[in-house]
Amino acid sequence: MAKNKSFLSKIRGDSSSVLDEEQKLRKDLMDLKISLSSGQLTEIHKIKEIRKSIAQLKTVENEKILEKKNE
Repeated sequence: MAKNKSFLSKIRGDSSSVLDEEQKLRKDLMDLKISLSSGQLTEIHKIKEIRKSIAQLKTVENEKILEKKNE
């Protein structure tokens, strides 16, 4: 859990890295899916972790949009 909290706090603190981080995670996810389809992936749980990180990233992004809208 500590890893997730540091990831979320890092993303909430630095708004410029949100897009870069999302692109990186999406690339990692695509690479993992390709490895899975070719039968080379042994750590299948990483797909779930990256999907969860992308969802958290989008949630933080939407929170920032709502904050700006309410101001």
